[in-house]
Amino acid sequence: MKPQPLDLEEFRWDGSEFGEEYHSYPTEAEREIVYAVVDIAVKFHNGDIDKIKQRFKSACEFWLRYKDNPKLFIREHPEYLEKVRRLQREWYNWEEHYNKWLFKLAFRGVME
Repeated sequence: MKPQPLDLEEFRWDGSEFGEEYHSYPTEAEREIVYAVVDIAVKFHNGDIDKIKQRFKSACEFWLRYKDNPKLFIREHPEYLEKVRRLQREWYNWEEHYNKWLFKLAFRGVME
């Protein structure tokens, strides 16, 4: 499969597949319970999509901010100083590897 741009909107869910099932419940009370549960599930699911979108946006901004700029990265994230020093010693061409490493760091939850 060819890689595609990320589109989280395709994961939005409106609960429409429950439409026929909703009408199959014999009493109004049962239908209202099903409606309430589906409504909460839709809100919860779509709320998660919004949180995921925000996390991806933050990861993109992180990567773009520090891309090609390890000095700024270390200055603003000193907790990675030792890791970066070790990687600089390990990699012959540090500049070639830094952006790839940074990308994997920024998107580590997706890249695993």
